[in-house]
Amino acid sequence: MSKKKIVEKIFSISRAHQLILFLIPFFLFLQTCWFNFTNHDDDTIVLNNGQVFQHFNLKKIFFTDAWLMDKKIELYRPFQSFTYAIDYFFSGTNAFGYHLHNVLIFCLSIQLLYLFLLSLKLTEHASFFLSLIFSVHFLFAHTVSWIPARGDLYLFAFSVTVLLLFFLFLKKQNIIYSIGVAAFYFLAMLSKESAIVLLPVIYFTAYLFWQPDFKKLNVWLPAMFSIPFILIYLWMRQQSISPIVNVFTVDGFIYNLPIIPESVFKFFVPIGFSVMPAFSLTATIGGAVIIVLLSIAVFIYREKINRQLVFAGVVFFLLPVLPSVIYKPAFTGFAYDYLDHRLFFPGIGLLLIGYAIFNVVVKKQFTVTVFYAVVLVLSVITFVNATNYKNYESYYENAIATNPKSGLAHSNYGASLARENKYDRALIQFNEAVTLSPDNIEVRMKLADSYLYLKNYPKMIEQCNAVIKINPKFAKSYFNIALYYADKKKFSEAEMSVSKAIEADSADADAFLYQGLLFETENKTDTALLSFKKSIRLNPLLALSYFRMGIINGNKSLFKEALDNFDQYVKLNPNDGNGYFYRGQAYCMTGNIGTGCADLHIADKMGVSEARGKISYWCK
Repeated sequence: MSKKKIVEKIFSISRAHQLILFLIPFFLFLQTCWFNFTNHDDDTIVLNNGQVFQHFNLKKIFFTDAWLMDKKIELYRPFQSFTYAIDYFFSGTNAFGYHLHNVLIFCLSIQLLYLFLLSLKLTEHASFFLSLIFSVHFLFAHTVSWIPARGDLYLFAFSVTVLLLFFLFLKKQNIIYSIGVAAFYFLAMLSKESAIVLLPVIYFTAYLFWQPDFKKLNVWLPAMFSIPFILIYLWMRQQSISPIVNVFTVDGFIYNLPIIPESVFKFFVPIGFSVMPAFSLTATIGGAVIIVLLSIAVFIYREKINRQLVFAGVVFFLLPVLPSVIYKPAFTGFAYDYLDHRLFFPGIGLLLIGYAIFNVVVKKQFTVTVFYAVVLVLSVITFVNATNYKNYESYYENAIATNPKSGLAHSNYGASLARENKYDRALIQFNEAVTLSPDNIEVRMKLADSYLYLKNYPKMIEQCNAVIKINPKFAKSYFNIALYYADKKKFSEAEMSVSKAIEADSADADAFLYQGLLFETENKTDTALLSFKKSIRLNPLLALSYFRMGIINGNKSLFKEALDNFDQYVKLNPNDGNGYFYRGQAYCMTGNIGTGCADLHIADKMGVSEARGKISYWCK
């Protein structure tokens, strides 16, 4: 056979492999496109940031934290946020587009993995089989099915692209590939923080498989081009996130060490699927045993085994996992200990180690039929596990079943049920969360709010008093009690309750906000305005005070003042359609009908039902 025909044959095989590697994961995860939001981070990121995405507010996207808030959390993933803005343009708040995006990027990632394995000098068939196993791996149901795992998908896609471009740079010595390495490295960092470790990974991979001459300066061009991008990234991150305090500690590192054996265990043993896992002694010991067995196998077969694959696998696994091990957020234990979607890129390392050992231990006994049987079994397991992300109920039912001590799972589940007025079920979850975390004020207040809505005042007051005992300065607890007195027409007692909050902390803007809300309930609008103004002096970012002042001024026909109030509210809370609805009316009442109608149309698009009537009246 001529060389030309051999190349054509290989090319045709490669194209067939790539088509299969796209179609199988695509149809495996196609069901997720009809899944809803889980109300775990996806509601905070997507549903609460509609206006940021609708207007493609790039400053908010690239210079806020991962929740698009101003320095509230220590996570920074602006490229992920940018992709949500694209999804919002096509899908709005329909989850279909967000899930489809995840599926497509996952399928693309598998294609890139296949090409990368080929660059490591693995055969066509080995690269295909490994990529196929990876595409149906049960752990990655997390990565595809959970919308907030988008950062891990792009981390994988951009990181593997960096490796492929570096490989092409070494082969062709074209500076364009070198610049491409730096550019995609930057995109990987903007997708997820753990990409910062990528530079040593690519050079170690090159050392093992591509043997460049490190004495030549041009080999280091990708690194030199990457340094400015790293500095820009660090500057952008510093401008956008809250200061990182007490999350990188020795105690945290020791606490998180089980992530390593548990990740190994779950990669090689398809059990223990949990959307919010806690450390398990079984998984930790099982993973440790597997690590020992793998090490023994490497030692016994050290003369036959592909040590390059083993060394590369260790680096690929440990370096990207390291940030998760040294990072211990405040909610660890209360919520979950780690999340399995983070293993998507580090999983390449375990794939390489597993293949290197498989190749010398059991390859001869592993027929093609057995291989496809394994793929089929894994596909069924993955398909079933993905259904845990179907909606918030299936999500939190799995979280609670697999991690019953997760206070966050119970709390979030209760909050989701309460939003749908399913208070009988919400109370069960909130009470369980309080039992698990009796000193958690936010959980107790959610329970108190539910009792308040149901007018179960004795239970509500019991929870509020418990909160006051934990933190006497927590103003919301006093306000809930005040609402009870107001409902009983005991206004002097109600005012006294809110006054206690102010006495506890006279610098608390929330206390004056609640005082204003109480006065407004009593129809003491002038006094309410004074309280709202005090709250704003203490905290100019208190959006609700501006909104209530706008309502009061509008009712007094002080439309210019109301316009100023609603304008401030919209700036501070651009995701609430009510702000545009009332600001639009204020514009119309002050003679600026064009701008007012624009606001009313925005309110209508955001689902404010009364907006349509006002549009018919003003915007003829």
